[in-house]
Amino acid sequence: MLATVDAQKPAGQDFEEIYRTHYRRVLNLCRYLLNSLDRAEDAAHEVFLRAHSRMDTYNPALPLSSWILRIASNYCIDILRRRTRERRIVDEAPVETMDVPSNASGPLTEVLLEERGHDVRKAMAGLPEKYRVPLVLAYYNELDYEEISGILGVERTQVTLLIFRGKQQLRQRLAKDHGKERKR
Repeated sequence: MLATVDAQKPAGQDFEEIYRTHYRRVLNLCRYLLNSLDRAEDAAHEVFLRAHSRMDTYNPALPLSSWILRIASNYCIDILRRRTRERRIVDEAPVETMDVPSNASGPLTEVLLEERGHDVRKAMAGLPEKYRVPLVLAYYNELDYEEISGILGVERTQVTLLIFRGKQQLRQRLAKDHGKERKR
C-alpha cells in the first residue's frame, strides 16, 4: 500500500514537503477570496487534506502549484457560494474586512505600501464576489485567463469581461476613497 502512495507523489516529494512549500501561497489565495484570516486558515488545511486524498489525480506534466491552487480556488468558491445561499436565507451581516501585513522593506516605503495596500484590500473586499474572485485569481495568484475560466466554469471571454469590470469598479472605489481623504 505504501508503494502505491509513494508512486503518486510528484518528483519524489513527501506530502509534508509539498505542504511546507505551498502552504503560504494557498493561505494567501484563501485569505483574499474569503476575506478572513480565520476562514482562510481553515480552508487552507482543508485544501491540503483534499490534495492529499486526491494525489492520484495529479498529472505530473502540469505544475503542482497550479493543481493545488485550483483545488484551493474551487474550495473557496464553493464556500462563497454556500455563504451567499445562507445569506439569502438568514440575511447575514456583510463579510468582515481583512488586514494583511505588507512585505515592504524600508520604513517609509512600508508605511506607504501598507496604507495603499489597506485601501486596495478594503476596495477589493467591497467588490461583488463575481468580480473579486477573478481579480484575485488573476493578480494575486497569477493565473491566466484559461485557468480562471476552468476554475470558474465560464468562457474565457466571460473571464475577460469580469476582470475588466472588476478593475473598473476597483478604480472607482479607490478614486472615491481617495477623494474622501483629500477633503479631510
